[in-house]
Amino acid sequence: MESLIGLNCSTIECTSLSPTAPIWQDVLAQAITGELLAAMNYTSLSEICDDPEEIADALEHAAIERGHAARFATEGRKIGVDVSNNVDAKHWKRLREAFLRCVTERDFIGCLIVQEIMLESFAVASYARVGKVAPGSLGKTFASIAAEEEEHVDHAMAILRAERALDAQRFDDKVYRLHLDVMTTLATMLAKECKDGHCEVCAGNCVKPSLREVSLSAAELRGASLQQYLKTLDMLGIPGEVTLVWVTQLPV
Repeated sequence: MESLIGLNCSTIECTSLSPTAPIWQDVLAQAITGELLAAMNYTSLSEICDDPEEIADALEHAAIERGHAARFATEGRKIGVDVSNNVDAKHWKRLREAFLRCVTERDFIGCLIVQEIMLESFAVASYARVGKVAPGSLGKTFASIAAEEEEHVDHAMAILRAERALDAQRFDDKVYRLHLDVMTTLATMLAKECKDGHCEVCAGNCVKPSLREVSLSAAELRGASLQQYLKTLDMLGIPGEVTLVWVTQLPV
């Protein structure tokens, strides 16, 4: 994180960079990658929808996520860094593959669970926390997008609650199956250490050890994200004593 290798900026811009700019570059890179992956997911979702209104809704969500990515990229340029992204990075690729398995099965509800309950829980919580400590417009953008992502969750909640009302046990079993697949990857991403090597998104070394320099930590982001996830599962009606056990099984 001490090096500015990989930053595409002019010599003048580089000399005026804040010491924390490379940290925010990596935070933004993860956020942009997540937003672009979400856009891909919503586009794929539209392909299995039969109802024209559902197709339009999915495509609208895809456009919103691309807009979020563009806003994050703009914030990067404001602090003098050119933020990269990598939707094929190993963790993000696994998340995409989990979503595509639901698409292949034409499992509309499974797609909503993965994107709206799991991925968005992490986005809402982590963006909100970053929004509290990031400087200036960067913090405001993270906070604003966190609020917009929460609206996505609210939108899907009515559909998912209605589905659970039809057969609670079957629904809960599906959530648990997806939990083992998706949440294991998300928890690994925010583990204290990257035990399986570089994430393939950070520009240099892993950003996690440097997060304390901007009043963040992987443990804090992980805790907030899992708390948001449990809250969302509770809103669905899945018993807390069940979901708490699920979370304790995740890698640390």
